Amino acid sequence: MRYQFDHFVFDSHNAQLNGPNGEISLRPITVQVLKYLLENAQRIVGHDELLDNVWGRQEVSIGVVSQSIRELRQALGDTARNSTYIETKHKLGYRFLAQPQIVASGAQPGDTRDTADSPPRSSSGATQGSVKRGWRPLVIATLAAAMMLALVAWTWSGWSGRDEARENWSVEPLHAGRPQEPEALIWYSQGLEALRRDDLLVARQQFERALKREPGSAAAMAALAEVHARAGELNLAREWARSAAADSAALPRSAQLQLDGFRAGLDYRHSDEIAAFQALHQLDPGDSSAGLRLLDALIRAGRTSEAKQLLERMGETPTPSLDLSRLALMKARWAAVRGDQRQRALAAEEALQRAASDSARIDALLELASARLLGGDMAAVHKALERLDVLLAETPWPAASLRRQLLVATLQREEGKFGEAIVTFRKAAEFAHSIGQGGLAATAHREAAFAMTSTGDNAGAIDALTAILGEQATLGDPRAQASTLDVLSIAQQRSGDMAAAEDSARAALQAYLDSGDLTGEASARNTLGMLLARSGRSADAQEQWEKALLLFERGGDRRGEATTRSNLAILYARAGRVDAAREASEAALLAFRDVDATLDVSRLQFNLGVQDRRAGRMLEAESRFGEALQGFTTMGAEDFRLQVIASLAELALLRSDLDGAASLLSSVNFDDSVPAQRRAAIETARARLAALRGENETADAGFRLAMQLRQDAGLEDWSRMSALDLAELSARQGRLEAAEQSARELRRSMLEARDPHAAMQAGVLLAGTLSAQGRIEQAERMLDDLEQELADNPDALSTLRVDLLRASQRDDRDGAALKRVAARAREMGLELLALRAEMLTRGSEADLARFELARLGVAVDGLPPPIPY
Repeated sequence: MRYQFDHFVFDSHNAQLNGPNGEISLRPITVQVLKYLLENAQRIVGHDELLDNVWGRQEVSIGVVSQSIRELRQALGDTARNSTYIETKHKLGYRFLAQPQIVASGAQPGDTRDTADSPPRSSSGATQGSVKRGWRPLVIATLAAAMMLALVAWTWSGWSGRDEARENWSVEPLHAGRPQEPEALIWYSQGLEALRRDDLLVARQQFERALKREPGSAAAMAALAEVHARAGELNLAREWARSAAADSAALPRSAQLQLDGFRAGLDYRHSDEIAAFQALHQLDPGDSSAGLRLLDALIRAGRTSEAKQLLERMGETPTPSLDLSRLALMKARWAAVRGDQRQRALAAEEALQRAASDSARIDALLELASARLLGGDMAAVHKALERLDVLLAETPWPAASLRRQLLVATLQREEGKFGEAIVTFRKAAEFAHSIGQGGLAATAHREAAFAMTSTGDNAGAIDALTAILGEQATLGDPRAQASTLDVLSIAQQRSGDMAAAEDSARAALQAYLDSGDLTGEASARNTLGMLLARSGRSADAQEQWEKALLLFERGGDRRGEATTRSNLAILYARAGRVDAAREASEAALLAFRDVDATLDVSRLQFNLGVQDRRAGRMLEAESRFGEALQGFTTMGAEDFRLQVIASLAELALLRSDLDGAASLLSSVNFDDSVPAQRRAAIETARARLAALRGENETADAGFRLAMQLRQDAGLEDWSRMSALDLAELSARQGRLEAAEQSARELRRSMLEARDPHAAMQAGVLLAGTLSAQGRIEQAERMLDDLEQELADNPDALSTLRVDLLRASQRDDRDGAALKRVAARAREMGLELLALRAEMLTRGSEADLARFELARLGVAVDGLPPPIPY
């Protein structure tokens, strides 16, 4: 029976599908799936029905159905999102949408056929090759990993996933065993040429044509496995590689080693892969391809010391066939794995100088732009992109244009332009599909989902990531799934579903363990530690971070090491281990400076500023915040710049510099694209300024807006802080009973959430409201509890506020205790609290303090005496 639908003809008798460009190769089982769908066109065919009628209920998983459906969609140029032929009905099955026509024997769709001299081209949007993740040097992969690793130290939430970039220094995985039949050899050669251009669709077609003419060609089977491997379809790649191995018995020893190393890499058997390429390299030291593949395997296995030694040997005694530009790019990749952006940029510059072709120059410029972005040199990034555009205009290369688009989207995200980044990532995904780069399409969709979490659309991100995981389930690549699970964990955390987030984080960790990826494992442990810390499980978090630190040190990843130390510093600080926190932070800062990670330096300086502020070192905190602000402003990282401005404004208020705070805050303009957490920080600072000025309605509106933003973004801990701000505002206005009730409930929930510093702030307010109501004994008990908590979790500002409340309750006629509090506060730069303490004394000093506060614009009338600023 022959069926025709649109430009396709399917001959069920000969198991042959023809399209506009000629015959389309399908696996036998997929042919049977197509036949059954055509026979039952326009009705829903369930999974079980397909398993019964096509597989005969063999011992197979339901995933085999999805795999065949995916192969059919690619052959027909169809997609799950925009179905033309095969529609997915969730939880029901599939439906073939077109009504096929029975046609006479001999009919062909269209008038053209493929010839050996004219390689087949896919029609616009058609994807006849199955692609998932390219194995060429993906700038976006390392870039996203490094930036998200740095983010955990900043927000306690960040993505540490990193798609693995495998290098293909020789596009031909197996030279021996090439087709012998002349026409098959021509098609095979054309397939290799397409593979060099990253044209996976044409490469797949040509290799399949060669195999149809000469089925026993081990080289053609290995090349087809390479196409599937670059596409991320590792199960299919493994099948073709096994077939190649089965037909390779007569091949020479070198070919056997090539194939052994290739197959081991597909299975993530790093030791076996390295052993095979080491043997091949020793067998023929002049084979530069073997040396580069060995370098690639060593770097992916985290054996950076051995990789460095091999890099040096190859550079000192280069063979005539060695591409020195490629070797320099390998140096850049080695530096990127270590997080050393300075060395990475230098190596990329060397690659650019040694490049002998436009394509090599394009690769080098993409690497250079990535390194400069992480190094914080925005001018250099834009310059590299301009040079890149000139080359791409002269030498069109769709795959490189796609990588450039992904780089730009990442740049937009790092600048805090999340709305623009989401749009650019989605356009990149569409473009990737149109040129058959499904792997990068998945990466783009995942990155868009991560950006969505920064806008507060966690539900949308979770839906998108779940869909991606469903597509990845049948492909057989644990690393790709691990990366998606990492981001899913972040989205679930931000939505407040911590149990689901932990399940996803642990599943990601297991996937990295399954693939033997030590760097991925370290990153996953970092992310899991972050989640456990946010859940109050400090001991478990410390265990994960210490394991991650050992792995980063073992792999020579200075940047990962620094990130983990900065996370441990936050944990130590929250536990009151001030010296340990500072030591870890300073070590992390030094490491970040060593690898020229400007963005990370700015983030860590902010974290250190927070620690200094908590320790009462206000001048040091202001200096660190200032450096962070300069770094973020230089890089155009608007998201982080807003957080630093809010923190600097809060410091200005503590110094009683209301005009300075107002000036900082008036410089801020933002729209709805600004993440909720950052906008809430600015709104909170503005509301506190209004409260100090006595503009209570404005303050109330600002605190409520901040709370709503945080609630909408699923930031429960920060929402409680907004509620505490509102309770303190009530207390300042004399509504003491309401403030007391709110402070009591908030303190209880903060203690349950294991947030000791927030709980202490609520306790200070509670003690103040009790004292203001004359309930001195209860207030004293609360202060006793707070002093005990402060011993475990030191905080200079909270300590001074507790001391101020203690002193205000003493029968101290000359105000000596209050004056001592004022003196200590002034030494720390806390002028506002110093004046508040003096205002509570008796006599002329109180009048002077009141006058000074009024001069500074601080409202003092009507404030209940024991309520501290």
